[in-house]
This record gives sequence, C-alpha cells and structure tokens, in this order.
Amino acid sequence: MPVVLVAAFLHLSIIALAAAPATGLGLSSKHRAPAVPQSANDQGPTMSLPPGSQLCPASGVGAACDTSVPATASPGQSSLPDGLTQCPADPAKPELSSPAACDDTTLPFPASPAAGSTERTQAPVLPSVPQPSLGATGAPESTGLTLFADRSSPRAGESVLLTATATATVTGTASAIEIFDKTTSTLAGACMQSSRCRVGYSANSGVHSFVAFITRPAATVPAAGEGIASNPIQVSWFGVTLKSDQPSVVGPGKPVKLTAATSVDVSAIGHVLMFWDTTAGRMLTFCSSGTTCATQLSEPAAGSHAIVAFVGTSASATISSGLIAASDKVSAKWLAVSLSASATDMHAGSVVHLSALSNVDLTNTPWSIAIYDQTGHALGQSCKTGYSCDTQATLTNGPTPSFFAAIGATPPLASLSTPAGQLLQNLPQSAPLINIQVKSPAVQPSRLLWGVDSCKPITAAKDGWEGLYAEVHRGYGAPDFWGRYLTTTYNCPGLTSTEVDAASARHFGILPIYNDYDCSAVSGYGTGQSYGVTAAAAAADLRIPKGTVLVIDIEPPGAWCSGAVDAAFIEGWYDGVSGAGYAPGYYGDGTSWSTFGSAWCAAVADRPEAAFGSYLWSFEPSLLGSYTKATAPGFSPNQVGCAGNMAAWQYVLSTGSTPDVDSDEALSKLPLWYP
Repeated sequence: MPVVLVAAFLHLSIIALAAAPATGLGLSSKHRAPAVPQSANDQGPTMSLPPGSQLCPASGVGAACDTSVPATASPGQSSLPDGLTQCPADPAKPELSSPAACDDTTLPFPASPAAGSTERTQAPVLPSVPQPSLGATGAPESTGLTLFADRSSPRAGESVLLTATATATVTGTASAIEIFDKTTSTLAGACMQSSRCRVGYSANSGVHSFVAFITRPAATVPAAGEGIASNPIQVSWFGVTLKSDQPSVVGPGKPVKLTAATSVDVSAIGHVLMFWDTTAGRMLTFCSSGTTCATQLSEPAAGSHAIVAFVGTSASATISSGLIAASDKVSAKWLAVSLSASATDMHAGSVVHLSALSNVDLTNTPWSIAIYDQTGHALGQSCKTGYSCDTQATLTNGPTPSFFAAIGATPPLASLSTPAGQLLQNLPQSAPLINIQVKSPAVQPSRLLWGVDSCKPITAAKDGWEGLYAEVHRGYGAPDFWGRYLTTTYNCPGLTSTEVDAASARHFGILPIYNDYDCSAVSGYGTGQSYGVTAAAAAADLRIPKGTVLVIDIEPPGAWCSGAVDAAFIEGWYDGVSGAGYAPGYYGDGTSWSTFGSAWCAAVADRPEAAFGSYLWSFEPSLLGSYTKATAPGFSPNQVGCAGNMAAWQYVLSTGSTPDVDSDEALSKLPLWYP
C-alpha cells in the first residue's frame, strides 16, 4: 500500500470533476418554499391533556388552564410622544417634570340634558380672581376631564398614547393636569398649562389602571374628593412565554408538554391564549380563560415542529390576523434513527462499516445513539453528541449478521458528585442504552461500491469494450458505478445513450451529475430550484427512473470559481429535484468548516427534511497515491458536522493521467441508476 497523504490543496487548482471554468452571473434573489414536516402527510401533532389536569372550559382539545394571581405590575416608562414638544415645566417644582406634551385643544361642553334631568347645565367659567381665594384647585365645579388611550391591549414593552382633555385650560391657575398609573401609584405625565395633556407610556406586562386629575401639582395620587377626576381606563400589556418540559426531544408517539403563560387572565378581556404550529401553519389548541395554558403534543412519526404561544382576539385568530402578543418559538422534536452497513466484500474477516444517523442533534438532549448486533450486543461506544455514530464489525463464518441502531439514555454513572464523575458524564459510554426512544429497522451489510467519475464519455461502444471504460477495467478493476454529467457543460459532453447501453451490458450503475456549468452561480433559492428542474427534465429525457439520485456539482472556492454556495441554493436544489420525484444529491467539500459544509448545515437547520431526503458526496479528504479497486481505502469521507446522508467519497482526483478519472466509493444505500 502506498503512503496515504491528505491533499486538501489539490482543489485549489484542480477541477474535481474534470470540468473547465466558465463565466456567468448567478441570481441573487431568494424565493423561499415553505418548510414542511418530515412526513409529507403530517398535518401537525395531536393534543392531549397533561396528566392530572382538567379540560379548560370553552377551550380547545387537550388544553388545561389555570388562573394564577398575576405578578404585581411594575411601574412603566413615560416618554414624549413622537413629533410633539415638551410641555413647559414649573420651575418651582422640578420633581414634577414629565415628558408630556400639551396644547389648547379643549373638551366640548356637555350637551344640554334631556327634559327632567337633574344634571347641571351651566357652562364652565374660569376664575378671574387670584387662585388661592378659590379653594383647592381653582377650577370651577363644572370643568370636565376625560382620559383616553389609543390602545387597550399593547404588546409587552410597546407604548400607548394617554390623552387627558379638559373643557378649560389650566394656564394661569395653580392647578395642573396629571395622569396617574393608579396600579403602581406612579405619575405618568403632568402638564402645568393648556387644556390637553398627552404622554407615551410603556410597560412590560400586566393590567394598569389610569386616571387623570385637575389638581394641585403633586407626585402622588390625590386623595378622594380632591381635585377633578377623569373617567378611569385600563390598559393591558401582554407578555407571553412558552416553555417545554424536558425532554422536548422524544421518540415517536411520546408526549411533549408545553405550557404558555401570560400576565393577564385572558377571560377578563375576551381574548384567548393559543398554541400555533408554525411548521404546519395551523392552530393546535387554545384556552379561553386563565393566565396559563398547558397541553401535550405527540407525533406518531419522526419530525420537528416549531410552536409559538400567542394571545389572540378570538379562537379564529391566526399568527397573522388577530394576534395581540406572541412568545418566542419552542421546538418539539420526535426522533428517528437510520443505519447503513457496508463491507468491501462479504467474506469472513471483512470489516463492516456501520453508520447510524439521527434526525436531531443529540448534544443537548438526554439521549445517545448506540449500534447493536442481532443478539442485542452493543458494538463500540454510544455517541452523545451530534447526529451520527459510526463503528465497525468483522464478518465471521456463518449466516450474514444483521444490525440495528437505537436512541436512548446512557446508564447513570455511580457518582456524579466528584469532578471525575462529572467529566465522565460527557464521555462515550459502552454500556447498553436504557429508556430506548426509537430503533432503526434491522439491516444486513451490503458491499461497499467502488467506482469512478469522469468528464470524458465512458465509451463509444455499446458493449463498453473500448475507450475510457476499457482503460479503467484494465488498470483499476471493474467499476460498480460511474459518475457522468447529465447535460453538456463547458467542455464535458453530456451522457449519451451509447454510454447507457454500455452500463447495461457491463452491469454497472450510473451516478448522474448536473452543473449549469457556471460554478460561481450556486447561490439563491431560484437558481438552485431552476437547476433542479432542469436536471430532472434531463433525467426524464434519458428515462432515468424516479427515485434515482441527481447530484449537483458544487466546486470549492478557487482562482476561477467563487464556490459561494449558500443555504438558499441548497434548499432550491432540494425542492426542484425532489418535486420531480428524484432524490437530491450534493457533491462538495464535506468538511464541517468548509463553505459547502457551513451552507449545508444552515440549510438543514432551516429545512430538517433535507438531511434525510438527500445524499452527500464529499471530495475531502483527497488522497495522494495510486489505488485500484482491490487496494481502495476504507470508507472515511469528511463529515459536515450536522445531519446528512454522507453516502459517497471521491478519494482521489485525476491529474490528467491515464485513465483520466477520479476514484470514488459509495455506500450501497445511494440510489444509483442501473440501466
């Protein structure tokens, strides 16, 4: 065996799939397709009552409410309304300075009373004699005062405009118009002159009662009977929170409890406290009363749902209509695990490469992945972090064994009280898992596939016995598959019917590759989707069956190629290819910190279904040396660091030698085309 060296630098100057540079501009706009649950038929989780709770009256299914005493409201924050000027303060009482605006708008006089009414009818008359001789306020008894708020149900932290208007001005008197938050006994705003006083007021949460007075200036609420009082008003600031009981990541069919809370009993104001599934785009359930609302969600299959809680005007409110205030998103996830098993051959002594993949990053969950043989014996160590877990087994004489993967909890250590015990808690464990959440189907190992990819045609003969195929067969061995372009690129001809006939005659699979070819135009949802649609149409023209993988060629950054792939492009390719019934595939640098790796993980975070409905083909690590089919290295491509089906590895690049092909390995789960 030759010495194997990592040659990452090769991709700075060598084209991985033997294609030449081209120029062009990529589309920069991004059209987002809506995120969908992992299951195409999934309409969202089902709801049930938490244990020991009762159904909330006049509410949705599985919703339990509680009317706890709201927390004591805290004083809010006053502010000068936008575009208005500060009302002059009284220099003698700077402590009453307030960010309020004033003007001479007056309240209309009360209308004449109906016949028989005892209401006083005289018009208000402001005094023309010195204020001290007129009593406490200096304002006539008939002076009126109203208080108004521009909103009654603002969101937490939002400001309302409080407006107190009198029928007469207080200018030149010893009185002021003052607006108080009576809930917290706080002066919200004060105007020492004019007839209208306006102030902005914000609070974080709770119901606040307000009243205005015409009174001698003071920082405290006037005693009963002092001054002239306005009508009282209430403003409810809604702070909504949502939390999930741990764990929020569970196996299919197991419940996740969610509890929403708000600062106001929604029944007091005719609103509802609602759970909304942003993933499925629908209401889950609601409570028509209480300050808290709790429910349990369950899913029969794997998936992930982002949930928000919000106060809505009615049970028919949506996240875009009738929303008063909303919480942050909380995710509820139901686990899935898959296992692939591949061996270089199926003889006794051969090594089986086992790779388990979870749909959820298990790092901050109670769960780990472990791989077992058919007897239930754990192989290697369980994996506590990330999405994947890999181990190996050796074939023995006898029937072909089977293997399965499981997600569960690691057995508790004897003691976590010591520093050593706490350190060991995060290390891989070799003991069998407990509290199993989900298992994969049992799989038997299949042979690791060896193949090549090329820019040049495979052959010009239908039986394959000439050209590049003959060179590969003589020099390296019979390929199990061959990667070729679906359409003609800058200098690489597209796949022909003659090559398809040769694949059928020689019994090898075809790995279809697509590129526009402008290797810098790999950004934006629209570009990715357009490429996917075009590739699917080319595949259909070649009569490639649905379900076959179609791979987009994403080259690394270099002198002629920006390599500026983004998450939107990856999502667009996924939708364009999968929408046509094919399996999306991605050829790129599978290293976690690479441009492609970063874009891939961003796409998976946004669209988790892409990780399990598509396949990855890494060109790293790229090795130096000469390999044949018989001396090919063990399957060990770099991993992207998040969820993804890493199913192929291009381990050696062609440097233009004979035969001019790149060398590859693929797991048997990769859905190749076998004509």
